[in-house]
Amino acid sequence: MRLIRIGLWAVGPLLFLETLPAQTSQLPRVSDLRISAGVQLTGVATTGAKADINGDNALESVSNRLDFAVRRGRVSLSGRLLESIDFRVIFFFDNLGKDRFSGTRGTPADEKVGIWDAFWTWHASPTWASVTVGYFRPQIGRENMTSGFQTSSSMDKLPTQVYQRAHTVGRSSGREMGVNAGGLWNRKKWGVNYNLGLFDTSHEKVTGQAGGGNLWSPLVVARGALSLGDPEMTAYGIDYVTNYFNRRKGVTGAVSYSRQGANNAFMRNETVGLDLLANYKNLNLDGELDLMRRRTLAGAEYQDKVWHLRSGYNIRASSAWVEPVVAYMKFTGAAQSPFQNGRDELLDLGVNWYVRETRVKLNVHRTWQKGKAVCSYTDGRTFERGNLIGVGIQFVY
Repeated sequence: MRLIRIGLWAVGPLLFLETLPAQTSQLPRVSDLRISAGVQLTGVATTGAKADINGDNALESVSNRLDFAVRRGRVSLSGRLLESIDFRVIFFFDNLGKDRFSGTRGTPADEKVGIWDAFWTWHASPTWASVTVGYFRPQIGRENMTSGFQTSSSMDKLPTQVYQRAHTVGRSSGREMGVNAGGLWNRKKWGVNYNLGLFDTSHEKVTGQAGGGNLWSPLVVARGALSLGDPEMTAYGIDYVTNYFNRRKGVTGAVSYSRQGANNAFMRNETVGLDLLANYKNLNLDGELDLMRRRTLAGAEYQDKVWHLRSGYNIRASSAWVEPVVAYMKFTGAAQSPFQNGRDELLDLGVNWYVRETRVKLNVHRTWQKGKAVCSYTDGRTFERGNLIGVGIQFVY
């Protein structure tokens, strides 16, 4: 409830300004005010899951099961202030009804809601200079930055983002408070997109203490992208798309980097990322590699690595689109990492049926996954997720 009150406090003044008569107020006026929503409903059959049933750190098989859940739910309020400032506040309700032994990633969250995003973007220039402040995703990692309503994978986004988020900001949502300056410059056959952000991390995983420790360093994030052919975006923003439904013939490659200095969790924390998106008529291809480096308080240095490749092919079916998809992800953790010698692999085969592009979407996917030691698939002691077959439906309105 506290998060809801904060969100209402944030947007309340804007709603109040909207109701004021123009002739009696010189205060900034909100325009293009929009309320939108999205929901993903899933039915997941899980086989081969294991858990510590007796509390003795011994994994035992649990029953195969069928689990119905609200995988993602969003309600968004957005608009424009002063003709040059866009704002968005998004509330979430995720994993409602999720079985804790389901093969999908994430934990059950019955009756829990909160703020997903809350940010304001000032477009100082239509092309080369926009400044975003608030609570949002640092611009690093394509899977991290792309909405779950826009990716082409299974019932869940690829775990690539799980490891990148845990390492960089700690919070599983990937969000943090900060400020980001960015821009977009498109020419006829090429374009560039840049982002430079400064964030104040507060999650225990990257501060060493809940809410922050006595030692503090900012998180600095930078990303540069080059597009050849059709641009990835025609107007600057911090959201991304995977499938352009045959409207794009272009490729975008990006390099990203994040760094945070000494605090109560480590001496230095870095992420180096490479990502790629290629769309050519029917073909959609994306990939990502993240090298996550850390120097511990004891002086040891280590590197975790995660990468994925995903490809889909659009087939026109009357007024709809059908997209067969294949994706593969692999994570390798170091001995000194919180994911101690962790190994995580995932192979996903599926078909997406876009009735109204991403606004109405149905999908069927088969996902094989395995892992060992400590990773998102298993911690080696209390759970092992197993494999899954999932059916999903998505509405965005």
